[in-house]
Amino acid sequence: MSSFTLKILAIIFMTIDHIGFLLFPEISILRKIGRLAFPIFAFQVGIGFKHTRSKEKYIFRMLLFTLISQLPYTLALQTAIPGYAYKLNIGATLTLGLLALYCIEKFGNKWLKYLTCISIILISAWIPIDYGWTGVLMIVILYYLNKEKLLVSAYYIALICIDSQIDNSTFNLPQIFALIPILMYNGKKGPNIKYLFYAFYPVHLIVLVLLKGMW
Repeated sequence: MSSFTLKILAIIFMTIDHIGFLLFPEISILRKIGRLAFPIFAFQVGIGFKHTRSKEKYIFRMLLFTLISQLPYTLALQTAIPGYAYKLNIGATLTLGLLALYCIEKFGNKWLKYLTCISIILISAWIPIDYGWTGVLMIVILYYLNKEKLLVSAYYIALICIDSQIDNSTFNLPQIFALIPILMYNGKKGPNIKYLFYAFYPVHLIVLVLLKGMW
């Protein structure tokens, strides 16, 4: 399964999730299917980070995407749940994850490398971001998947289980099944759709908000 296929799958899962969140909250299966989206994005952002020509520009693009997407994301949250607490969109989670990966790759000193990475994860626990600190840690864990599939898969499953215990909820447990398409990644890029997600994310949220208004 190529990177292109994984991205399309993640976009489909994400759209199903948001349709369930905004239009059909009573159909719980839509949200469960949607749980598979973020882990695939988390894995893909690590792949992109490994292969990008400029890691700094990649982080900047993700930060810019975060800023552009915040208003549509906030509108979607407020439309679905009036009075919903303010939260930063998935772009902020991906940006923090990229910063953690940047520290891992850039610093030669082992202790400095992991100290800065852990610091970013801890900071993410205090920032209201989508998927929280576990989302940032998931990006770091999946970054190492191609080096040690069995061990990293075990860490990934453990993280999801720990997160469910902390939240006292089984809501994110279906994320475990995202490991199936992720492990099917064949290392190939496929057609280039680098900017599809950047454009699709805010646009589809606006469309769903408008549809909700006409519902």
